[in-house]
Amino acid sequence: MKRLVIAAAAAAMLVAGSAHSQTALQPGLWEITDKTTLEGVQPTPPTSKKVCIKGAEATLERLLYPAPEDFAKHGCSFAPGPKQPGIFKARTVCPPNDQLPGVTADAEINYKPDSYQGLGQLLLKDKSGTEVKGSSVMSGKRVGDC
Repeated sequence: MKRLVIAAAAAAMLVAGSAHSQTALQPGLWEITDKTTLEGVQPTPPTSKKVCIKGAEATLERLLYPAPEDFAKHGCSFAPGPKQPGIFKARTVCPPNDQLPGVTADAEINYKPDSYQGLGQLLLKDKSGTEVKGSSVMSGKRVGDC
């Protein structure tokens, strides 16, 4: 079970995809929080961290996703949803490997230049076909300069 929780945390990081359609935010110091829950797995506390984003890297994708090279290294694919003002939608799919289950994640994020909040629906599936459903609540806000 502990391994599954670690895998879920890794999967939540992969939910975010690559830097395809860039969604501009205000540069500065951001505090971001993620709370992932999985069916049948003991809840873990939310994770929170501060991230400094500057200039051209000040995008929602930069806060949500790993670097494109890390994303590609795991064989993941990313499909952005239709563009809507203030709403970011995307589907991310990562195949299973020997250490981690595969994950399909659908995210819908409401954002403004200085904050965002949203929900991701997760489906983890290991090589044996065992599936676990979950969700991730994500939020972030600009807290100052860096």
